[in-house]
Amino acid sequence: MYYIQQNKSNIFAVLWMGLMLSILTGCDLLGESVDKKSEPVMNKELTVLTPQSEETFYQYYGNHIMSKFPGLTFNVVSSNNDNLYEDESFFENSHPDLIISYLPTFRDLRDSDRIESMSPYVQDSKNIKIDDYYDQMKEVFSNESGDLMGLSPQVVVSGIFYNKDLFDSVQIDYPTDQMSWEELLSLSNRFADDDRFGFEGGEAAPQHIIMTIIGTNKIRLLDDQKKELIFTKKDWLPMIELVINLMKQGSLIESTGEEFLEGESAMLSSNISTISKIQQKGDFSWGLISYPSDPLNADMSSGLQFNQVLSINKESANKEDVWKIISYLMSEDSVEHLQSQDFIGNTSTLKSRIGSYGGIDISNLINKRVDTRRGYYDDLSQEFQGKFSEMLKSVLESGVADAKSADQVYEEIVTQGSNIYREERLKNE
Repeated sequence: MYYIQQNKSNIFAVLWMGLMLSILTGCDLLGESVDKKSEPVMNKELTVLTPQSEETFYQYYGNHIMSKFPGLTFNVVSSNNDNLYEDESFFENSHPDLIISYLPTFRDLRDSDRIESMSPYVQDSKNIKIDDYYDQMKEVFSNESGDLMGLSPQVVVSGIFYNKDLFDSVQIDYPTDQMSWEELLSLSNRFADDDRFGFEGGEAAPQHIIMTIIGTNKIRLLDDQKKELIFTKKDWLPMIELVINLMKQGSLIESTGEEFLEGESAMLSSNISTISKIQQKGDFSWGLISYPSDPLNADMSSGLQFNQVLSINKESANKEDVWKIISYLMSEDSVEHLQSQDFIGNTSTLKSRIGSYGGIDISNLINKRVDTRRGYYDDLSQEFQGKFSEMLKSVLESGVADAKSADQVYEEIVTQGSNIYREERLKNE
């Protein structure tokens, strides 16, 4: 009995020593390595400047980050309006560490030297290798010196979905990559009848067609030197004639995909989140091409958007900690979480993930260059754009109703548009 008790005591002693040793050395009793890579507790608060609401920030990023870095908290400064980033006092008073912004705002921050270069952090990182990511990201986010100033874990991808069955029924060729808006929309008239539409999407309203073509083809609206609007008849008159013709034919419908999913529209402009909807509901053959291009720059696409750019405030006292957060959001560990929050057609910027969505090859959409050229919207306020759009709608509808000729519609747009801009300038002076 004594021998048995003694051996039990020895066994317990050995086990206890083994347990202590495993704690001290980072090994468990089976000799397997305990994760030494778990991040230390960040007992600090970081300030985040974001155009998202505070609730959306925590849902999309915040809770996920805090699960990785226990003890970290955030002071969320939500602009809810990207224009506030342009307010010097708003930016300075918020004292952000991490900055989340849309691409136009990121460019302003980069060009005004307000954000930190990430190149040294990337060079020292064992986890983030820039060659593992979408090539376009490095081009878009670098400054003139080649320093990387921002990163984005996702890119929004849009394209044109088309119903092969409907195209086959009228015996015309399918749409192709690098079509212009004019070419694509002209196809829609072949489907105009009581039962179906040729084209569906947010661009399908008359004023939106004009603004979309202007935006894609980068037609300037403002003369920076003279501070007045520019209207070139050779650009505007063909657009006006196209819109009037399309609206008279009744081949367009401004909708978010309902008719396309029912097989009642031949083409749909949408982001790639529509893929899963078609897979669930669609019972027709379909294809997907890249977003329409500027005919003079067919290799570029405005259907590729970096919607959330992450950057480090140059004046932050917590740059290393912000980099840890950004590198975590850029890592493979965050892909599934961010994709689970997707509702606008985002895909990961990791090359290993970017080529497909829902099992569908989207390489033809991704392989185009991101169009970062200045657009009319970079120079004109949101208030002006709203008033200008309403004016366009009214004047174009008069052309559709045959109350005005295309030339008269053009002249009216010039007159009313110039007046709207003049009133805005006077108000702001």
